[in-house]
Amino acid sequence: MAIDPFDFFMSWTPILLIMALALGFKRQALELAVWGTAYTIGLVLVWFKTSPVVVLLAGLDGLLTNLPLLLVIHSGMLLCGLLLETGSLSRVVGWFSSITSNWWQNVLLIAVGVGNLTEGAGIVAEPIVAPMLLTAGLPSTGAAALSVAGYAGLMILELGGAILTVLLFVTGLEMDLLTRDVALLSAFATALIIYAMPWLLGRGREWGSLFPLLTVVALLAGGGTVLAARYVGGAVAGLAGGLVVIFGLSLPGLRRRHLPPKLLADIAPLLFLVVCLFSVNLIEPVKRAAMETWPGTVAIVPGHDIHFRPLASAYTYIILSYLLAAWIVRDRCRVWRNFADANVRAWRPVLAMALFGMAGQIISFSGYHPGFAESDPSCSIPHTLAHGLVGISGRLYPLFAPLVGWAGTFLTGYGTASIVLFGKLHVTTAQLLHVPPSLLAAGMAVGSAVGSLSSPMKVALAASMCGAIGREAEILRRTIPLGILLSLAIGALLMVMLG
Repeated sequence: MAIDPFDFFMSWTPILLIMALALGFKRQALELAVWGTAYTIGLVLVWFKTSPVVVLLAGLDGLLTNLPLLLVIHSGMLLCGLLLETGSLSRVVGWFSSITSNWWQNVLLIAVGVGNLTEGAGIVAEPIVAPMLLTAGLPSTGAAALSVAGYAGLMILELGGAILTVLLFVTGLEMDLLTRDVALLSAFATALIIYAMPWLLGRGREWGSLFPLLTVVALLAGGGTVLAARYVGGAVAGLAGGLVVIFGLSLPGLRRRHLPPKLLADIAPLLFLVVCLFSVNLIEPVKRAAMETWPGTVAIVPGHDIHFRPLASAYTYIILSYLLAAWIVRDRCRVWRNFADANVRAWRPVLAMALFGMAGQIISFSGYHPGFAESDPSCSIPHTLAHGLVGISGRLYPLFAPLVGWAGTFLTGYGTASIVLFGKLHVTTAQLLHVPPSLLAAGMAVGSAVGSLSSPMKVALAASMCGAIGREAEILRRTIPLGILLSLAIGALLMVMLG
């Protein structure tokens, strides 16, 4: 179906608006969310002629879908605030620095190693990694940026294989082939992100002297991931990449350092959190029990069930970790003061994330008729955006396939949503272009992972964990251009691989 040029342009305007507000006017996340959501509602109602009932229900669906993430933000801010105030996190990061050779090794171990280890186990990385990076000596904006950048390249191979499973389901492609292609492109994306980290921190002049270290970390992360995907499975490939980085950078120091007894109390809340989330994500009987205990289901949009499983969700264990940390502190006045301060800081990022989630679902359901049984493709923003780009680029489309994935994550805040929206399109497009569908679908998927780096929703989450609230625009001014360039670089590699 031919795409109207004006519709195609208008489908990109939510992205252009956010970019203009962040890059040009340096607005903070809450302002981006308010203006972006208001514009999206008007665009979907007026230009894409979607029923107000659909817009209202889609917005409510987005709010409830994001409720677990909002609870993660709030509980994560409580935990991080208490660990920072008591000095526990400083002592943990100090021990990390004692087993690495220099400051940059410590930063890369936390960002790339711990980041991929936690995300690979199904743990939201930002509440752990962002405050650790801040304590390691990074500025708050740098800590927020690297807490997302560290795992973004390998994201499709993380969360216990959940995103890879969605990609396999949506595309219907053969698992081994798709896993191989995703792993190769993810390793390439991760290497590029690692090489870009000095620039993200405003320390680009150090790049030449850091090149050997950055190359070693890129090889450890990418090599560990590719080998794990090949010989173990895609579900643990990202986690394996993180483990290889941690052991590769810390092994020399571990031979001469022991864990001080005092540090056990400092690390206990984080260790409890990691063990719990590892168990509920990677140990099948525990995972099954957590999924089946106290389940709840809500359906605002017909056919889209929203599941609440408190024992399988990160926020439950972050809250328990916070209670453990509060018990260890024992100073009740200090704990209550931290609790009050954290709640004062939390409302802005929580509201911003709620609005971003609503806008993402409104975009996803644009073009649907009341009842959600049918949709008009000509009134669908995702359909117009993707098919318009296919029509314009022709045989050069593989160059832009990762950019479509990036745009989906930028708009919705979720790589999974981008895959659901655009996965099948890339199988069909590959057949029209006579290219391997697994490569094209993998390119789009890895682009959606890179989109996390530029997503205002992800940046708002990370900023809330390390004292960068209100400075999100400073972060996006670097991560948005970087995300676009990385997507095009992945597309260029895709063109080479396709011949």
